[in-house]
Amino acid sequence: MIKQLSVRELADKIEAATAPITEWQFLDVREPWEFQMAAIKHPHCPVIHIPMSIVPLRQNELDPGKPLVVICRSGNRSMMIARFLEQNGFGELYNLNGGMTAWSREIDPSVPIY
Repeated sequence: MIKQLSVRELADKIEAATAPITEWQFLDVREPWEFQMAAIKHPHCPVIHIPMSIVPLRQNELDPGKPLVVICRSGNRSMMIARFLEQNGFGELYNLNGGMTAWSREIDPSVPIY
């Protein structure tokens, strides 16, 4: 089952961390230009960037045994990728509810909304 993770829940998890969060994975599935323009940039939150169109080719770079948060602009593409990964054996999946748009509005206004 894919769970929704709010941007506040993610921000709280990042802020509570004292080192990079390695027990979870964070996957941004937006296009390279989107990722360069607006991304979660925090030393405790190592984000893996794999554009949506090539996730099927690179899913072996992800650990199906670790919780995985999927991120996009608004939460739609990330939900599609989460469903794909669920069908391919990934267990604990989270869709970042509202995506980077919600992150910008609620957590970090320095991240541009495009």
